[in-house]
Amino acid sequence: MDYLYKTAQKVEKVFAELDKEIEIFQEHTGLHCTARCNMCCMKKNLETSVLEFLPLAIHLFENNLYEQFFDELAKGQDYCICLSNLKVEGQLTGCSQYKYRGLICRQFGFSGLIGKNGDKKIYTCKTIKTTLPVQYESAMSRINQKLKIPLASDFQIRMDEIDPIMANDVNFINISIEKAISKVAYYYTNQPRRPRRIKRAG
Repeated sequence: MDYLYKTAQKVEKVFAELDKEIEIFQEHTGLHCTARCNMCCMKKNLETSVLEFLPLAIHLFENNLYEQFFDELAKGQDYCICLSNLKVEGQLTGCSQYKYRGLICRQFGFSGLIGKNGDKKIYTCKTIKTTLPVQYESAMSRINQKLKIPLASDFQIRMDEIDPIMANDVNFINISIEKAISKVAYYYTNQPRRPRRIKRAG
């Protein structure tokens, strides 16, 4: 089993465990995203690591979509390249590669940060705070008691353990995606065999 393929499997295992913890947190708090909201995706120059987009890069290479992504990346847009475009409405909406979204995309909204005094805070957006104020305030109180919240720092450590170089190669999101695709494309076009499809965690 080659290194990139095996590394992507490890990343997807971390993602699956994070997704499960977030699902449980949402069930216990009632917090959720507003329907059809994509405000976090529209954040300009969002910083991410190369490692968190390795599964996406392998998926694009396996399905001969990587050159299409390179063409889109060349346009230089400053929001995530994975944000889909509805041709009928002419509006950007949702993630076109949701299954392969990065770590930061999964964490935002429903994971925790540790404050200077050791208190936990929810890593979330203004929309959730204002549309679900009761649920938000309740969750904020409970995470500093017994309610478990997945901590962003814990999952970052786990990513560092997989591949510290790629995990700490942090760039604007589209640059990280481009680097991941370039790494995969270069590696596999110079290998005798293409990658096998990743066995998805969970």
